[in-house]
Amino acid sequence: MVTGFRFPEITAETLSGKKKTLPDAALGGPALIVVAFVREAQNMVDSWVTPIKEEFHDAEKIAIYEIPVITSAIWRPMRRMIDSGMRSGIPVRDHDYVMTVYSSASELTEYLEIEDHSLAYVYLIDSHGIIRWQGSGYAETQTLYRLREMIHTCISESERRKEVGEKREEPSVPLL
Repeated sequence: MVTGFRFPEITAETLSGKKKTLPDAALGGPALIVVAFVREAQNMVDSWVTPIKEEFHDAEKIAIYEIPVITSAIWRPMRRMIDSGMRSGIPVRDHDYVMTVYSSASELTEYLEIEDHSLAYVYLIDSHGIIRWQGSGYAETQTLYRLREMIHTCISESERRKEVGEKREEPSVPLL
């Protein structure tokens, strides 16, 4: 379990052409980060993302990032074509939140304890980039319930900090 640790740094270009680094791009509010390694995992990704977007449609409350990871060097020369295909199938409003990683991503998989590349992996980070919840595979009713509860908790904590003007403080959980 990686819950309680800071999400590892990932730098990639979004479908809108912006270079972003997570978790820093999401600091200040909670974010859901969904990582997938194969096209066949898209239905798993959607099983998490769709109900969360329906409930938390206000993007200022929670950001939802999808991170497709393309590990095979064979596909890297075709990244423009791959990204173009993804852009055509994803609404423009979401392009800033889809960051394709073209690398072996071994640091990512080791840190997040990802073993099965056929699954989608879901991480909820708080406003400090700390992983507060994690899941994998298809979303189920009970796991979605727990995720929603933790999102509400993270949003409340973030809003409370903003109300009192609290400065960012170091979390009391270990960081790597």
